Amino acid sequence: MKSWWRFLIILMLGLTLSFISSHSLTAEVLPHQLVRQAQEYYQQGEFNRSIKLLEQAHQLYQRRGKYLQQAQILSLSSLAQQQVGNWDLAQKNIVDSFSLLESVASSNNKTQVSAQIWNTKGHFEFARGNHRLALEHWQQAEELYRKTGDRLGIAGSLLDIAQILSKMGFYPRSCDSVLKAFNYSDYDCQDLTPSQISKAIAEIKKEPEPWQVEGLNIISNSLLLQGKLSQAETFVRGSEAINSSFSHPSSLTEAKIWLSWANIHKAIALRNKEIDNLAGFSFHNGKAIKYYQKLIDYRASSKIARTYQLPAQLNLLSLFVVTQQWSKAQKLVSQIQLDSNASPSKRNLYAEIKFALDLERLKQNRVPIEYTWQDIGDLYLEIIQQAQKAGDLRAQSYGLGYLGSLHTRQNLNLDTTPQQLIQKALNLVQQVHAPEIAYRWQWKLGQIYTRNHQKELAISSYQTSLATLADLRKDTASLSREIQFDFYEQIEPIYREYANLLLNSESVTDEDLETVIETIESLQLAELDNYFQDACTTFDSQSIDRLDGDTAVIYTLILPDRLEVIMVMNDTLDSHPHKLFRHHTELIAQRELEKTIRQLRQYITEPDRTNEVRGLSAQLYDVLIRPFAEDLATQKPHNLVFVLDTIMQNIPMSVLYDGEEYLLEKYAIALTPGLRMLNPQKSAENSSFLAGGITQTLEVGERKFPALNFVSTELNIFKQNKSQILINDHFTPDSLLEQINLTSASHIHIATHGQFSSDPNQAFLLMWQKLLTIEDFSNILLRRNKIVSVPIDLLVLSACDTASGDRRAALGLAGIAVRSGALSTLGTLWQVNDASTAALMQSFYQQLKKGSSKAEALRLAQLELWQKLDKDWQVPAFWSAYVMLGNWQ
Repeated sequence: MKSWWRFLIILMLGLTLSFISSHSLTAEVLPHQLVRQAQEYYQQGEFNRSIKLLEQAHQLYQRRGKYLQQAQILSLSSLAQQQVGNWDLAQKNIVDSFSLLESVASSNNKTQVSAQIWNTKGHFEFARGNHRLALEHWQQAEELYRKTGDRLGIAGSLLDIAQILSKMGFYPRSCDSVLKAFNYSDYDCQDLTPSQISKAIAEIKKEPEPWQVEGLNIISNSLLLQGKLSQAETFVRGSEAINSSFSHPSSLTEAKIWLSWANIHKAIALRNKEIDNLAGFSFHNGKAIKYYQKLIDYRASSKIARTYQLPAQLNLLSLFVVTQQWSKAQKLVSQIQLDSNASPSKRNLYAEIKFALDLERLKQNRVPIEYTWQDIGDLYLEIIQQAQKAGDLRAQSYGLGYLGSLHTRQNLNLDTTPQQLIQKALNLVQQVHAPEIAYRWQWKLGQIYTRNHQKELAISSYQTSLATLADLRKDTASLSREIQFDFYEQIEPIYREYANLLLNSESVTDEDLETVIETIESLQLAELDNYFQDACTTFDSQSIDRLDGDTAVIYTLILPDRLEVIMVMNDTLDSHPHKLFRHHTELIAQRELEKTIRQLRQYITEPDRTNEVRGLSAQLYDVLIRPFAEDLATQKPHNLVFVLDTIMQNIPMSVLYDGEEYLLEKYAIALTPGLRMLNPQKSAENSSFLAGGITQTLEVGERKFPALNFVSTELNIFKQNKSQILINDHFTPDSLLEQINLTSASHIHIATHGQFSSDPNQAFLLMWQKLLTIEDFSNILLRRNKIVSVPIDLLVLSACDTASGDRRAALGLAGIAVRSGALSTLGTLWQVNDASTAALMQSFYQQLKKGSSKAEALRLAQLELWQKLDKDWQVPAFWSAYVMLGNWQ
C-alpha cells in the first residue's frame, strides 16, 4: 500500500509542478525548481531533504503573497512530515493549508488544491489508524476532483478509497470502487461474469496507464480476501500482462505482482490442505514459495528489497507455520531481521505483529528458535512504542491486546496485569471505532474472567463480543480477516466458549439452554456467512417459538472434551402447553467422536459394510437419541429436526440405529442450520416444475464425468405436469437462468453430477460443457427471487456428492439450501446409483401429490426402496444419502 501512496503523492507533486509553472512569472522559476527537487528527494525516500526544500519554496511564495501555492506546498510538506513521524507539524500544515484557501477566491484551481489537501488529510488519518475518517476525507477529495474534471485525481481517490475499504473489511465495495475508477460502475464485484472480466481487461490493455495496473492488483487482492481465488488469478494475470506491455515496465510493480501471485498460491495451498488434497497443496505451496523466494533473494540494497523483502519473508513464514512446515519455518526465522532503528513510518507494524504471532505459534509447537517468550513480549512492547510515536491507535491496540494475551499464558516480567493490558487495548480501539478489533479484546477479557471464576463478568464479556460481531455482520459484507480460515481461529471459538460457559454448571436452567440454542444457531449463521464471504443470509428473530406440536428439534455442539446435546419440543400433554427442554452431556474427546464420524461416513457408502455401519451408527444413536427416549415415547413427535455441528452434517441421521431399527423407521427427519434461518414465506398455491440434467458422458477440463443413464427416467416424472425440461445441451447456465425467470417455477429439480465442498470454488454442478460453481448457481436463484414474489417451494439436487476427506463438505449443501431462498432443499450426501435415485424420486413426488409433508414423503420413498428386494436397495448406501434441509412440512 505504501508504494501505491508514494505513486499518488508523486502524481500530486507532478500536478503541483504543472500548476505552479503555469502560474509562475520568470522570477518564480526558483520555487518551481525547489519543488521539482523536493519531488526527486521524496521518490528516493529522502524525506527530510524534501521537507527542507518545500519549506524554502513556501517562504518564497509567502513573500509574494501566493496563497494558493502556499496551501499546496504545505499540503505536500504534510505528506513528507507524516513519513518521518512529525505528526503535530503534519497536522498543523493541513490546518494552515485550509486557512490559506479561505483567502482565495473561488475558482477551478482552488477546488483542485482543496481536493489535494483533503487527500493529504486522508493519509494523515489513515496513518493514525482512523480508517473511517480517512475514508470520509478521500470521498471528499473524489467529489472535489469530479468538480474540476481531473480524471487522474478521481481515479487516484477511488483507488485510495478502495484500499481503505479493504482495510476495513468491505472487500466487495473495495473492488467496486476500482471498477468505478475504470468507468465500469454498472459492474457488481459480487457478481462479475467471465465475459465482464475479459472485457474490462481488454479495454484497459488498449491504452494502459500505470495506475490501472495498480487498480487491477487491488481488485485481485479484494477477490483474494473474499475467497474468489480463480477471479483473483485472472486480474493479477491482467495486471502482469499490462505492466509488461509498457516500454519501461516498473520493476517495483512487477515485484508487487509477484507478491500477489505468492499470496494467491498460498491461499489455494491452504484450501487444498483444508480438504486433504495433498497434490493440490504441494503444487501451490511450491508456487507460493517460489514467488516469495524471488522477492527475498533481491540484493539488499535495491528498492525492491527494501519494499518487499520483509513482507515476503513474513508471508512465507506464515505459510510455513499454518501448514506446520516447522523446519523451514525455523530456518526462515533466523534470516528475518526487523529494522528497529527505522522510523515508524518506514516500519510495517502490522506485519511485525503478525511476525510476533507466528513466533508464538512456533514456541507453542516447541520449534527451537532463538526467541524466548520474554523476547516476544519485548517485541510487542517495541511495536507499542513505535505505534505511539506514529499515533496509530490500531497498532497500539493490537500490540497491547496480544501482549496481554501472551502475558496471560506465560506470566511475563511486566508491571501490568493481562487484564489491564487488554482493557487498555479495548479502550484504544473504541476511540477509533474499530469493532473488528474490539470483539477480540472483549473475548479475551471473557477468557480471563472465566479463569478467575468470575462467571457473571465472563458471561457479560462474551455477550458483548458476540453482540459486536452481530453488529459487524450488519455493518460490513465481509468481516475483516486475512484469509477465510481465520474464522475457525478468531470467531468460531467465541461461540463455543460462551456456550461451554453456560453449560458448565451444576444447574443448567431452561433459560440457559435457550441461550445456548440461540448461540448454536448464530454460529451456524456466521459459518455460512464465512462460507460465502458475505452476509446475505437472512434470518427471523423467532426461533423455537415456531415449533409445532408434532416436531422435536435436536441441537449438537462438539467441545474438546465432550458432546453437548439439547432437545426441545412442545409439551402437548400438559394442561398448559409449554416448551420442553432436555439436555445431555456425553463425555467423549472431540478427536474420538470425529474419528467415529469419519469412519461411519466412509463405511456408509460401501454396500458390503452394513454391519460396521450399524455398529458405528448405534454409537451415535446412544448419544444423540437414547438419552431422550423416554420423552420421545411420551410426547410422540412425528418429525425429528436436527441442527448439527459441522462435521456431523456429513452423516444422515436416518441411519442412526437402536439395535433393532433405523431412525428412519420411526420418524420423518430433516436438517436445518437453525430454525431462525427457515424461510417464513408460504408455499405457492399451485405447483409448477422446472427440471434439468445431464445424461451423457462429459469431459470438462481434465475431469471426466460418466453418463447418468437413468436421469432421463428421473426427468420423465415431470413430463406429465407439462413442466419445462432442460437436458444435455439445453442444460446451460444461460438457459437455466432464462427458464427460472420465465417460468417462475415453484419446484426446481436438478439431476446432474455435482460436488459440495467447504471451498466454494470447488463446489459445483455439471452443466453442458461447463462446471457451474455453487455460488453462481445460488446467484441465479437469488436473481429469480428478486423478480418473483413467491419463493421456491422445493429445490432438488439429486446426483451430488460431498468432497471426500473434507470434514466441512456439507457446508456447501447447507449453504445452497439457505442462500437460495428455497423453503426446502432435497440433496444427497454422496452420489447414489442413478437407477435407485430415479425410483426414489418417482415415489417421493407421488407421496407429495398424496399430501404428505416433504420430510414424510422422503421417508416413505426411502422405505419403499427397501421393498425392491431384487435390487439390494435396502442397504444404507442406497437409501440413506438423501437429506431434507429447511422446512420439513
